[in-house]
Amino acid sequence: MLQGIFMDGSISGICYETPHTQGVLDENGCYCYEEGDSITFSIGGLMLGSCMAKSTICTVDIVAEATSRLQMVTHYTVTNIARLLLSVKTFNEKAAEVIAKYRWSIQFSLEPERFAACEPVAACLAELGVTLISVEKTHNIVRRCMKGILKETDVKIPTRDGRYVLADVYRPLVPGKYPVVMSMGAFGKSFINGFTRTPEDEAYFDMIEDRFYETYGDAETKKMLQGAFFRRMAACFGSALPIPNLEHEPHHPDGPPPCLVPVSSAFEQVTADDWVPYGYAVMLVEEYGTGANNDHEKQFGERNAKDYCDAIEWAAEQEWSSGKVGLYGASYFAMTQYLAAQRHPKGLTAMIPIMGDYDSYRHYIYSGGGLFNRADNMDLSEPPQEYCFMHRAKEQPFWNEETYGPEGEYMSSADISKIDYPIWPATEPDASLHGLGSSEAYINCSSENKKFTLLNSCGIHFWMYGEEYITRYRAFFDHWLKGEENGIMEEPPVDIQIRTGNGNYYWRHEQDWPVPGTEYRKLYLTAAGGMGASSPPDGVVTYDADVARSEIRRTSGATFVTEPFAEDVELAGYLKAGLYVSSTTNDMEVHMQIRVLDENEQEVIYPAYTSMERGLPLGFGSLKISHRELDEAQSRDYYPVHKHTEEAYKPLTPDEVVYCEVGTFPTSGLIRKGWKLQLEIDPVSNRWIDFTEEYRKDSKNSIYCGSETPSFLQIPVLPKK
Repeated sequence: MLQGIFMDGSISGICYETPHTQGVLDENGCYCYEEGDSITFSIGGLMLGSCMAKSTICTVDIVAEATSRLQMVTHYTVTNIARLLLSVKTFNEKAAEVIAKYRWSIQFSLEPERFAACEPVAACLAELGVTLISVEKTHNIVRRCMKGILKETDVKIPTRDGRYVLADVYRPLVPGKYPVVMSMGAFGKSFINGFTRTPEDEAYFDMIEDRFYETYGDAETKKMLQGAFFRRMAACFGSALPIPNLEHEPHHPDGPPPCLVPVSSAFEQVTADDWVPYGYAVMLVEEYGTGANNDHEKQFGERNAKDYCDAIEWAAEQEWSSGKVGLYGASYFAMTQYLAAQRHPKGLTAMIPIMGDYDSYRHYIYSGGGLFNRADNMDLSEPPQEYCFMHRAKEQPFWNEETYGPEGEYMSSADISKIDYPIWPATEPDASLHGLGSSEAYINCSSENKKFTLLNSCGIHFWMYGEEYITRYRAFFDHWLKGEENGIMEEPPVDIQIRTGNGNYYWRHEQDWPVPGTEYRKLYLTAAGGMGASSPPDGVVTYDADVARSEIRRTSGATFVTEPFAEDVELAGYLKAGLYVSSTTNDMEVHMQIRVLDENEQEVIYPAYTSMERGLPLGFGSLKISHRELDEAQSRDYYPVHKHTEEAYKPLTPDEVVYCEVGTFPTSGLIRKGWKLQLEIDPVSNRWIDFTEEYRKDSKNSIYCGSETPSFLQIPVLPKK
């Protein structure tokens, strides 16, 4: 005899009959059958329906009208039968007697609202002492059952110090031992993110989930989904979105552009739909201090990292777990992976951190020594915290171990050298936040089994759920968590989209990153505003640095442009500027952008047209010059890493000429024959969090060129294929 599960396993006592056996669903919703059997379900003589027996059956299977054409979760009979069963759950002898009393007057084919309101159904429910669950909740459960997914909500996972974190667990309905894919962060685990604290919250997210699957293409549904998404995420996105060009882009009084309508059941996290039907369990874990487990949250701190480890080890020990755990997620949910993985929790086997930073100071707070990265946008607590990680960051403007090291109370950094798991980071060259960490993780981790993807797209929140990417990510975990020999690790480990402009690209597949054989070509700046391979005559470019924060257009700075390129050139990796500079005050900032001009002097736009960051140039980077001292142990020829310690802090003496190196986020791009590179160096950026520095007042900055002060831009030219 074979065993199957009806619905989500929560319904017991229903009668079933096959040609070979008969019985009632046990406490786990199970029935017995033989291969090729038909099976019929009933309660108290009320026939529910029949179908061919199989390992999982839901109400869609037993309603002929639903299965003869399209499997429609919203079919009235499917909905009403499921709604009744899920509301009562346990059909004991008394319940069967009540159902038998009303069996001739219960009409499952009515509209759900009429079904609930009709007198026989109301009387039956009153005698049973139950209230019907909502139509939306019913749809969501049936939909999951059709996919073979069982959901457990608000599972308490104990932590080592006596607290707990909450998780939603999705696993296959068919019993077994499955590898676990999990995410942990602060955006919430409800549908399209958010926190469920009250019955009203639960009803709201049930409605969101049902509308997402059933009417996603409707304009009103898209507006509703966008509103739900940003109601929760506005605190995060508010300052991360690019400031609109008010001259060319109309203001959006009702919210962000429609391209930001969510395309998956979760935001930046693992989704059940993508993994459970393929033999995985999925866990979405809320950080302590958020949601229904409300308390003071300490984002990216060592407490949360240890909680993540506890959740990983808990998952590995469950009876339904194979003992192997993979971490998956983007942005926030990539950053938390690094912080946990450095501690080597039992069960952790592989990880896929997409667009995430691991060095809190250098990657997402004080990138370049200043608050240039809009990292003030991650306080998602309700109400907002009186004291959060940005308060601590502003109190600690220099790197120090206690604040920014692996045991930091808030924004701790991972010791990336301790991460030796199979790992697959990915990054976008468009991103002004998180664009650095994934690249640096691939380069600096100690894993012998690693892959890396650099791709141009419309945002991680969209492409990471695309079939072409999720299929390969599953293959990666299939190999490392299931032991499948599927060839994923025989492929070239590095995939690079070479951007060609106007959102177009082509792939290069390489054996390492940065690409072996890359030529780091220096272009020397001239006082006349040029850039070239030969050493220029001595000169200086001076510009006004006492300018307001520029939100719409560039107001001051220096510009340097090459001659037209004599041949096509592929760039991929890090650009770097080596600059001799001075200021009339005790400090200055260098905000550089590298752009490409075509034959008609028009800028070539490399980001995808739908990208959230579509106004960005080919490359960009910033440095506060008082933070110019390099960390020689971490710096490479192609990328400068600065110490940023208080001991290394070097304010300028007015008009003192000093040398500094400014790195960029990783990038890629094809520069065609006849196109030009343009370097812009500005005194301010519209990405500043704090704009209060006194060194701007009455200041002028200078850049020096020539044989004694050979300022340059270094570009990574790929070997020809």
